[in-house]
Amino acid sequence: MGLPTTTIGPYQIGGIFLRMDGSDVKSFNPSGAGEVNCQVSEGPWEQFHLEPQDDGTYAIASINFPGVYLRMDGTGLSEDNPGEGVVNCQFGVGPWEKFKISKGKGPFTGLTIESAHFPNVFLKMDSSSCSTFNGLGCGKVSCVWGASFEPPLDESFEILPPPNIS
Repeated sequence: MGLPTTTIGPYQIGGIFLRMDGSDVKSFNPSGAGEVNCQVSEGPWEQFHLEPQDDGTYAIASINFPGVYLRMDGTGLSEDNPGEGVVNCQFGVGPWEKFKISKGKGPFTGLTIESAHFPNVFLKMDSSSCSTFNGLGCGKVSCVWGASFEPPLDESFEILPPPNIS
């Protein structure tokens, strides 16, 4: 039995999904490539496999673009510099393509997706500009230092089906 098809969306906002465009990602690129944003509907670019890694983390693999994975670059992010880092795609799995998926700490939070390589750097999904389907996607996906557990909960996700986490 293979891995289940998974979707990732902002917690408590139905109908919005993480979107990965890996159409030009054919080989390893040190800076990553492709585009990651949001979409108002679920199609093949919004479907993933959560691939368990030997170290207990997950790699988030595109179903539509074989060999293409979610990549998070948290270089320079810290408590003193909480800005936004780059989220894009990578061909193959290296340290920047591995994630810890955990239950949120607040009373109204879903799951968090934290970089294994950049501790305390979390995936952020701002879908506030998304209202209708757009072939190029919508919203903004980045990574930030620390996860907020207060509205708008941009670092909190609903992953369906959910992974087995403790």
